[in-house]
Amino acid sequence: MAIEEILDLEQLEVDIYRGGVFSPESGFLQRTFGGHVAGQSLVSAVRTVEPQFHVHSLHGYFLRPGDARAPTVYLVERVRDGGSFATRRVSAVQHGQTIFSMAASFQTEQAGPEHQDAVPQAPDPEQLPGFRSGKFFDEPGFAQFAEWDVRIVPRDELPPVPGKVSRQQVWFRHRDPLPDDPVLHICALAYMSDLTLLGSAQVNHLDLRQNLMVASLDHALWFAGTFRADEWLLYDQSSPFAGGGRALCQGQIFTRDGRLVAAVMQEGLTRYKRDFRP
Repeated sequence: MAIEEILDLEQLEVDIYRGGVFSPESGFLQRTFGGHVAGQSLVSAVRTVEPQFHVHSLHGYFLRPGDARAPTVYLVERVRDGGSFATRRVSAVQHGQTIFSMAASFQTEQAGPEHQDAVPQAPDPEQLPGFRSGKFFDEPGFAQFAEWDVRIVPRDELPPVPGKVSRQQVWFRHRDPLPDDPVLHICALAYMSDLTLLGSAQVNHLDLRQNLMVASLDHALWFAGTFRADEWLLYDQSSPFAGGGRALCQGQIFTRDGRLVAAVMQEGLTRYKRDFRP
């Protein structure tokens, strides 16, 4: 399913939208991909604000597993409409229950002091193996991401950073040109920001991966600049802590020319399966 189709919601009523079925024929787990419901939630929120307001942050909680074979209804609450900022709260509902809750904040164009972290060193994406050649991403369940070119930096090519205990880098872009609509690119980034981030907590525990229950618990995303999702983006990820069956992950997303365009934080479930004893 193309990203334009995934993010094209049907309006049922004022501030009520419906997203299509996730794509169960892909073979992915019965649970809906977290980025799918987060991206659609953001689309529904964007549709309720005036054009001069641009999303700058979102905070979401994954409350229940989504049903990949059922559509999702999005209920938008207009929490605040101010002169400079607007706030929306979105509840994603399936089978009468909220599966995802999100708050999104929007801001008009304003000016202030500027600075950013330096872009981290990373191998050129064109020199790395692609999405379809990696062992992990060759699994049938990831067929629905075939429209994305995803390239994980091999461990032996990952530049070391002192003090970072668990880290990975991922380049990604949409394979085909996308329309110029900036909202589409923003929502597409929200969609993809959930795909690999939790993996940064597992790179030091690959021998345990098959014995883990893994799922996103919450997701926060801040937008820092303009970008295109059909051009290379570097997702620099790390996990500063894992314990108690949970892992905290963080990421920064840069354009190929070194501009920071988004920052991400996520906590995920990384719990041993009930029948496993390490």
